[in-house]
Amino acid sequence: MVIAKHTLLATFYLCNDKYFGGILPCPKLEIMHSYRTLGFFSCEYDLYGGMFNESIKMSDNYDYTEAQLTNIFVHEMIHYYLAYMRIDTRCTHGKEFKKMATELNSKYGLGITSTIDLTPYKIKEGKSNFMFKLCTFF
Repeated sequence: MVIAKHTLLATFYLCNDKYFGGILPCPKLEIMHSYRTLGFFSCEYDLYGGMFNESIKMSDNYDYTEAQLTNIFVHEMIHYYLAYMRIDTRCTHGKEFKKMATELNSKYGLGITSTIDLTPYKIKEGKSNFMFKLCTFF
């Protein structure tokens, strides 16, 4: 599956409805060109603790299966949900993240983990295999 803006938007709305009850406002959805980081959630807080500038970024260096894309995207959405609900504003892979990932994995048959093994991921045609191999060593 090729990553494009419309893919990210459709994935967000599907996952938001199915796994998070549709409560999350749509963040800024961005494409990044990373071999090591497949997905990334970030946000900022104002002086009163209000969250703003929420974004989810996905790497376009891989040809994802639907399951791979869903697992990575939901992983980032867990960070978003925990920050949005003010459960974990530091966006860690701590107890709350692991609890929520385990619940979603059990209920929906997902494969969300705290870290990811890149070896099953297929590099998108035209991208450098050398860079991928370099990233897997470090």
